[in-house]
Amino acid sequence: MSSSSPARTLIGLLCALGLLLAACGNDDGAVSPPPAEEPETATDHDHSHDHDHDHDHATLMEVDYEPVPTIEIATHLDPMSGVNLEVTTTGFTLAPERASTDPVDGEGHMHIYLDGVKLRRLYGHWAHLDITEPGDHEIRVELSANNHAVLAVNGDKLDATAVVTIPGDAEPVAAAQEGGGAIELELADGKPVEGVKRYRVGAGDTVSIVVAGDTADELHIHGYDLVVEFSPGQPGTITFEADIPGIFEVESHHRGDLVMELQVG
Repeated sequence: MSSSSPARTLIGLLCALGLLLAACGNDDGAVSPPPAEEPETATDHDHSHDHDHDHDHATLMEVDYEPVPTIEIATHLDPMSGVNLEVTTTGFTLAPERASTDPVDGEGHMHIYLDGVKLRRLYGHWAHLDITEPGDHEIRVELSANNHAVLAVNGDKLDATAVVTIPGDAEPVAAAQEGGGAIELELADGKPVEGVKRYRVGAGDTVSIVVAGDTADELHIHGYDLVVEFSPGQPGTITFEADIPGIFEVESHHRGDLVMELQVG
């Protein structure tokens, strides 16, 4: 059998190449790249704790184990200056060496708040707070997991609050509801006519606040997360049990102005 001529062999190779390009080409005659591989679908790993957020946007971690940790705090005026804070816990082990790592049941650290402002982490059962301004101050300490989520039960933070009084001249605090009366608040252009005052009530007292104003707005009691509407000629009244100790800001909800403070305890 005779061998194919070089010219015929070259023609055959060119034809085969042309068919291959036609099969791979798109409508514009360009060669299409091979299809990209589908990316792997990311899946969430199962966690033993549920995370959600409260109205302060703090991450909460529900305690679903036993024993449920507890926390109590006590304040002691330092003879030189400030306050010595004593923290007692049960069912909770301080693990500063594992801060910012994965949560472990029953261990973590604590966070300190002064007058609603976060100060720092707490890795021990005692701390000195350099509070020098005379008057009443709210100290709050919350239990946190290693990953800084606040421990909670049924959405309620595991924390403790105390009010400490620093001796000296301070702004006077109005005793509220002496003789069973209500706290009466009159606003003009969203601001209290008599200026911002702090009212003190006892823990467990039933508190009534009557607010009147020349503009429509809502009164918002922080900490208790209570709101009441009012408008010109239509005062608003809100009554509740003061069962959370501390110092709480009360604001006009829409304007965001501080109109009074409520001290419980």
